[in-house]
Amino acid sequence: MLKHVAGTGQAGQVVMVTPAFFNNKLRPSASAEMISDEEVEKAEQKAKADKELKMNVAKAAQEELEGFTLVIKRKAGPEGNLFGGVGAKAIVTELDKQLPNKLWKSKGVKIVSVVDEADKKVKGDIKHVGKFSASINLTSDTVGKINISLEAEK
Repeated sequence: MLKHVAGTGQAGQVVMVTPAFFNNKLRPSASAEMISDEEVEKAEQKAKADKELKMNVAKAAQEELEGFTLVIKRKAGPEGNLFGGVGAKAIVTELDKQLPNKLWKSKGVKIVSVVDEADKKVKGDIKHVGKFSASINLTSDTVGKINISLEAEK
């Protein structure tokens, strides 16, 4: 498939359709082209190699995160309440500054949960200083854990 066709497939996907559908709908609109069995096999091997590479990068990043403490400094009041919160986007931005890796900017990476010192899940943004831990989805089946130390700016 060269283009997305509703009910048929996405761009880049290999689909089998009837010759009539291909000749009447897909070929005139330049939505697909015919490929041989060898090309299908090459595409599958390339996809498998890409997935394997992505998994290796994610495993390396997971090992890199293990034991790493992300230090974030924000303005806070006298009781330790932050002026504004620290959300998932701010955590990923700080992580990219302190531990540069192009994986942090990829589409599948997101923070799944943030837990405080008492193992209580934080809903929404972090609103006070302290120590936290976060689970980060690196790929669909690779999760990394990171420690976060939120400190008040002086």
